[in-house]
Amino acid sequence: MLAAEGTTSDPPAPPRSFPLAWLTGAALLVIVIGAGLHVSDSREFVVLAEHASARWMALAVLLQSGTYVAQGDIWRRVARAAEAPLRQTAAFELSLAKLFADQALPSAGISGSLVVARALRARGMRESAVNAAVLINVASYHIAYVVALGIALAILVTRHRANALIVIASVLFVMFAGAVTVAIAVLSGTPETRVSRRLRAFAPLRGVVEFMAAADAALARSVALLRGATLLQLTIVACDAGTMWVLLRSIGVATPVDAVFASFMVSSLVRTLGIVPGGLGTFEAASVLTLTLTGATIAQALSATLLFRGLSFWIPMLPGLWASRRILAGR
Repeated sequence: MLAAEGTTSDPPAPPRSFPLAWLTGAALLVIVIGAGLHVSDSREFVVLAEHASARWMALAVLLQSGTYVAQGDIWRRVARAAEAPLRQTAAFELSLAKLFADQALPSAGISGSLVVARALRARGMRESAVNAAVLINVASYHIAYVVALGIALAILVTRHRANALIVIASVLFVMFAGAVTVAIAVLSGTPETRVSRRLRAFAPLRGVVEFMAAADAALARSVALLRGATLLQLTIVACDAGTMWVLLRSIGVATPVDAVFASFMVSSLVRTLGIVPGGLGTFEAASVLTLTLTGATIAQALSATLLFRGLSFWIPMLPGLWASRRILAGR
């Protein structure tokens, strides 16, 4: 994930498969919407979307805004610790830029992290602190995701909705997340160890190891920073899941909060494991399927899912593009 960050400050060129990935995602999305309309009453879908409660929609927008504030606060905390304070507005802009880069380019988060790293360097943060900020963000994300996924699995087991596929996918992700977190804790700020030498011998990991070795060890291994960042990452998850629940309420669907949370985490897991930008099509399919298990109809699940993706994926793309261009224009 971080290989490109350790070797260059320039954003990676879009891979040749970039257009194909977007076309694949768009095709999957069309199939999901078409299938949903086919097996349900299309008029119900239109009516639900048109008559969504403005009050609940406003709350959904507020929750989505909270995700950017929380993400920005992670950068601000590390910046303060590195004695390179970051303004709230600048941190919010970084969050938008990272969202756009991560969702526009299917690069496993590399693009967004590069944009943020460049912006932090341009604001005077030293290189080792920039590396530490990225590593803190990566580690806290994986820790928070594992915690949230564990809660979701407990809910599914309690409701007798867990199946072998979900459990296996969750276990694999937890193993990967654990490996990433341990590697960051062990290799950050350690230029030369027996483990790092062996990992450098493996070409695909060389850049990652060098990036971690160049990080400020005191910052990257700070328990206080990691704890605070993890709580903020959990806040982001809660705001996203809460947005989905609020959107269901906006179209008149009263579903249990815990069931919607479990549905959202399973859908997010599918999105994370997918290869298309932002889980386009795969997230929608998983969300519609899991929301129907909470008691929502297919039309209701499809309406809420598309409203959520509009707020969290499509609408932020324009301000995210603007923020990315502002950041990249400086170099």
